Formats: sequence, C-alpha cells, structure tokens
Amino acid sequence: MEASINTTIADVKTKEQKREEGRRRALEMAIAKQSNESNTCTPNNKRRGNRKSDRHGARNQHRHKHFAKWILDKFPHVVRECSSSSSTDEATMKNMHVLDIAGGKGELSARLALCHSLRVVMIDPRPADVASVYLNSVVPKLPKKWQHSLEERLKHTPSFVEDELDKRFSQLVTYFSVASDDDICSDDGDDVDDCKVLFEDEAVEKAVRNASLIIGLHADGATEAIVDAALRYNKPFVIVPCCVFPTLFRHRFIYVDDDDGNEKKKVAVRTHEQFCQYLLDRDDRFRQEVLPFEGRNVAIWWDGK
Repeated sequence: MEASINTTIADVKTKEQKREEGRRRALEMAIAKQSNESNTCTPNNKRRGNRKSDRHGARNQHRHKHFAKWILDKFPHVVRECSSSSSTDEATMKNMHVLDIAGGKGELSARLALCHSLRVVMIDPRPADVASVYLNSVVPKLPKKWQHSLEERLKHTPSFVEDELDKRFSQLVTYFSVASDDDICSDDGDDVDDCKVLFEDEAVEKAVRNASLIIGLHADGATEAIVDAALRYNKPFVIVPCCVFPTLFRHRFIYVDDDDGNEKKKVAVRTHEQFCQYLLDRDDRFRQEVLPFEGRNVAIWWDGK
C-alpha cells in the first residue's frame, strides 16, 4: 500500500516537472526565435522572397502593442476602473472590465491582462489559449529584463501565467450579435433598464453592462454590433474596422456628393473607406483617428459622453 502511494506521488512529480520543463523550453524557443530573426533581418535580405510576410506580418506584427498603448492613453479611466489592484468600492462591486470583442487568439487581451494588469473579458466563438499566445507571441517582443524576470518566475512557479490569467481574464465562447429589432427598445430616450435586452445571451448582456470600455480590433462581422451596444448603454468604445462584408450587410448606405457636387446620392457601403464613414456617421460624437501601425489602422471611437 505504502509503495503504491509513493509511486503515485512520484508520478505526479514527474508530470509537474515535465510541464515545467515544457513551459521553460517554449519560452526559450520563443526568445531564441526573436533573436535569430533580428540577427538575420539585414537590409539586403529583409523579407526578400517571403511575399506573405512582406504583405502582412512584418507591417503590423506590433499592432497589438501599439493599440494597447493607444487605448491606455486615450481612455485613462480603464486603469482606475479595471486594474486588478484597484481598491475603489465601485470598481470592485461591479467588477468592471475591458470587453474585447472578436479577440481571436487573444494577443490584445493577453497584453492588457498580463502586461497592464487589467481585468479583461474576451468574446470570441473560438476558444483561445491565451497563456500560450502570451508566451509565444507577446513575451518575445517584451524588453529583455521582462523576459528574464518571467523566466525566473516560471522556474519557481510553473503555473504563474495561468494563475495570473485566472485572476483577471475570462472568455465567453460565443458570437457577439445583437437581438432582432423586435426584441429591443427604440432609441427614443427610453430608460435602458426598461428596455428588453440587446443581446439574447445573458452572459454577453452582463459583460456589456459591466464593461468600462468595449474594444474591437478587426472585429469583422461584430464591428457594428459594438457600436450598437455602446450607444445603447453609453459605453466608451473603440473599433478598428477591417472587412466590410457588403453582401452580408446590405442595409449599409452612405450619402456622397454627386459628380457635379450639387446634391447627395445614396451609395451602398462596399469599401473600407466607405465603411469607416458609415460608422462615423452613426453619431456626431464619434471621432476618427489613424493608429500608429500599418494596414487597417483607422479607429472610430467615443468616450461615452
């Protein structure tokens, strides 16, 4: 009996040691990969022959870092309301958070939760392994002293990243889409609490109501739903539109000057530029700004006031 117990304990230790070694090796490989790329990326051979990298990855691979910094500069209230170290009664009572819509693999959420210690709720229909994304995509881009500090923490606590995420990150694995017009109230000044819910999923509805800020970086089909939610609940938001999907959203139109410039004509939204204009026209309080990275980098935002 005693021998069996000892064998079980030994097996558990072996599994923990293997997991620890796996995390450490993943981190070391990610750091080594970054070092090799920086050493081999000279002006003569920089991305030459790699058309995919030249077109996408190299131009905006740091978009999550720049976007996170821009968010904190533009919406400083989220640090006060969503910080895991916040001691304000109101923030603690409501458990306010940044709501990341269509967050994909979770790199932006990882940066906000682990680099900036903010509470984050991400909504995306695909489950994300945010801990892995943080170790393999975020950490290699961090300053060396941060990388070494994390290595030391992982040596002593192999589950450090997962533990930190458990404190301030969660994901709703679902779509972010509003209910039909018949199920919600109009925009005629009705009290929000007297209206029917904007979202059929109660968890999504609660996440929106408790959001300090709603964000959508290339949120695709959920982009306009973010605007709908922000207007309904007076929530600050920022979206960075990407895909237009004109065949799926045929109701979108803008008015532009005709060829003579004498009157406006109604035009279906089919291009990225038209989509940004359509979203900006939703409310006079909305603002537009170009973000500091390449690619689809036009932000439409509102401070909720």
